[in-house]
Amino acid sequence: MATDYEAEFEIARSGKLVPKEARKPSLVGPFYNIQFVGVDKLKPFQCERFQSKIVDFYKKIREKYFHNVRYFMAQVKLYEEKKVGKQKHSIHLRLALPSKTFSADYAGFDLDKPLAEAVRALDKELLRFREKTRERRAEFGIGRKKAQRSDDLETAREEKLDGIRERGSKVRLSEKKRR
Repeated sequence: MATDYEAEFEIARSGKLVPKEARKPSLVGPFYNIQFVGVDKLKPFQCERFQSKIVDFYKKIREKYFHNVRYFMAQVKLYEEKKVGKQKHSIHLRLALPSKTFSADYAGFDLDKPLAEAVRALDKELLRFREKTRERRAEFGIGRKKAQRSDDLETAREEKLDGIRERGSKVRLSEKKRR
């Protein structure tokens, strides 16, 4: 009876057979929806630094922006594997919410620069989306007439305050009516 080695083993980068149970999962710590792709091609210190920065950014997303993140993928691609000289890296970040997927890409020779730029771009995109949805949520479900009434009341209050400021009077209008 023949053994199916492909089902039980995986070929590692070194060319050796490794049991599938022994391979490192790509998901990290208590954040089971962070996925790292291509970090095995980095040097060990680069890998640790990359993962720590991504985990810190993910914590920031969970605290400041959204709690319902489906998954967060951080991918590193190497253009040409070199043993000596500068190595060009490409960083791809993808974040999925139930309603929308965000992505950011950046490439550069140093690992820190493209990572910082990709994080900055994704952060900017998330902030813009959060502000846009916050504005929509404020007027959601109140109806067109009620929204128009609230806008009219707000403009009337502003006009009233502008009139008071022009006259320089600090007396309230209700007090003027009493006199």
